[in-house]
Amino acid sequence: MNSIRGRLTLALLLCIVLSWMTWLCWQAMQMNREQTGLWDASLRDIGTQVLRSMPDSVIQLPNAPTQPQLSRYKDGKMSFQVWVDGRNVVHSPAAPAGPLKPDFRDGFGTHRIGDDIWRVYSITDRRRGIVAQVGRTQATLNRELHNLKRLSLAVAALIFSLLGLMIWVVVRWSLAPVTALHDSLLTRRPLDLTPLPTEAMPTEVRPLVDSFNKLLARVDAAVQNERRFTADAAHELRTPLAVLAAHADVALRATTIEEKDAALRRLSSGVQRSARLSEQLLDLARLDAGASTEGFGQVDLSELVVLVVRDFEALARDRGQHISLQTEPGAILGDIDQLGILLRNVIDNAVCYAGEGGQIAVSCRPGRSNDIRGMRLEVADDGPGVAEEDRARIFDRFYRAPRSTGRGSGIGLSLVAQIAQSHGASVEVGTGLKGRGFAISVFFAAAVAEHQATAYGRQINWTPLSAELDNGASLDRREPGL
Repeated sequence: MNSIRGRLTLALLLCIVLSWMTWLCWQAMQMNREQTGLWDASLRDIGTQVLRSMPDSVIQLPNAPTQPQLSRYKDGKMSFQVWVDGRNVVHSPAAPAGPLKPDFRDGFGTHRIGDDIWRVYSITDRRRGIVAQVGRTQATLNRELHNLKRLSLAVAALIFSLLGLMIWVVVRWSLAPVTALHDSLLTRRPLDLTPLPTEAMPTEVRPLVDSFNKLLARVDAAVQNERRFTADAAHELRTPLAVLAAHADVALRATTIEEKDAALRRLSSGVQRSARLSEQLLDLARLDAGASTEGFGQVDLSELVVLVVRDFEALARDRGQHISLQTEPGAILGDIDQLGILLRNVIDNAVCYAGEGGQIAVSCRPGRSNDIRGMRLEVADDGPGVAEEDRARIFDRFYRAPRSTGRGSGIGLSLVAQIAQSHGASVEVGTGLKGRGFAISVFFAAAVAEHQATAYGRQINWTPLSAELDNGASLDRREPGL
């Protein structure tokens, strides 16, 4: 049975039945016990009352007349006799002619008289010489026990039915909020992911509903991210594709080789920007799908920095830019793919905005932040920089500073912020080289055992960056070709 209502009702009813059966068995055992049972107690009480009710003059009565044996059930529950000096002076109508207890000893006894077995209690008033004997036949006992059992079963069946109905009503009432929740879910729209109400939920069910709400929140976030990504991708790709189409149309209509080459060069540049935009959008989609620390491992940040900087060597050379690199070994805990995305976007931002002939300084060295040991990545350039009032928003998705001269998409630094947050890193921004330009610093805690990894989702703050690279970064290690 998978119904909670049915299980609760059945379990409670079974408990009641078992309890009642236990009580009934105990009662039967008590009634069937000869020495301490309820039957013997009633015989003793009635015999004592009969003896005490006899006046002193009873000893003057003659023998009671002998009469034919009446029906064994004529006396009802029991029969009695009163004896004085061996004479039966008083007896009930159905009492036998002979003594119920021939030995006249006080106490209980079981004897066969005629066809019946009698349970008898005898008590003596020695001062007056009066003996009272009270007894009942085994047939009477069996009949009363049978009637009592039948009555008990009838009463138990009635009580059991009433209790079953009451339990069913109470269980139904207790689970009414769950039923209402089920009905409301059936009428919801497919993408209605609002939290389920928990105010009326039973305490036992509320943790389950809370878990559903947390799952709904994650699903809602994933759906919203997917919708936002689809809208952002459509918006960001529309303009570059239109530009590419225009350049291609110009190339097709060119009348000279020089015009065609110029149009193709612009087309190639546009293709490169579109490819970079597509790559950033894919990175953004992967991060929006959900970041997790489960796949984190130790990464030598300095080695990764060297590899990424080398990827930008040709682009920087074409623009007449100079990249200086200063690294020191140091391991952090993170995802190498996400860290690669972060490094590419930080360096790409510097290359994009430094301009022709610009200077870019990249450093990756051990450092401390708030007494935490780790690695600090710094990238600075001598480009136009970012105004102070715009620095608080440069990590917003698709935000571009109003006075920006570059042709970026506004995605790169938002990826940096998102990856830094997933790694528990802090981000600072400030002025770049020689008192101008822009600089960004990301601090990662040093790698420790996985169970001691830095907290996930640490808040990212932008604060002024100390211009350690303003006077031109000296190189502890210069990589070949840079």
